[in-house]
Amino acid sequence: MRVVAGALLVLATATGAYAQDQGSVALDAMTTPGRHFGLGYYVTDRLSIRPSLGFGYSDGYGAVLNLGTDARFELLPGSRLNPYLTAGFNYQRNPNLIQYNGQGALVPGDTDTTRYGAGAGVRTYLKYGVSLVGEGRVMNSSFVDVPGSYYGAEAIKPGAHFEAAVGLSYVFH
Repeated sequence: MRVVAGALLVLATATGAYAQDQGSVALDAMTTPGRHFGLGYYVTDRLSIRPSLGFGYSDGYGAVLNLGTDARFELLPGSRLNPYLTAGFNYQRNPNLIQYNGQGALVPGDTDTTRYGAGAGVRTYLKYGVSLVGEGRVMNSSFVDVPGSYYGAEAIKPGAHFEAAVGLSYVFH
């Protein structure tokens, strides 16, 4: 009986430690437009702030910068399957970016954009602090391929747009 009680106590303690994310740092790799890596800091067990940075360079296309931040509110911290709400903004500078105004006309020479939006997602713990993340967001604008252009040219069009992303996250406890 003492062995069973001791085993239950160890399991209960382990589950509690598993749920304590406050003060932890997470490393994220996401596949949203402007792929990026980010760090997350858990202000509380439920709320995290997640700045992100992405960059790239090629001789043919130049330098690309992707900078942003998200806030994530987790609904079931400590649960293996953890839904969350998220909101954030993103600044992207890309020499291959073409912008359209609200009337559909091209805006020449503007190679940067700021996007913002909100949505929901789910994080599922896999093993050893690694989680699989999937989310959907409604953003204030959308990236589209430019028909008939060279490889890598994208256009940004204003207006509400849904996009999905998947990624991996690792929490350092």
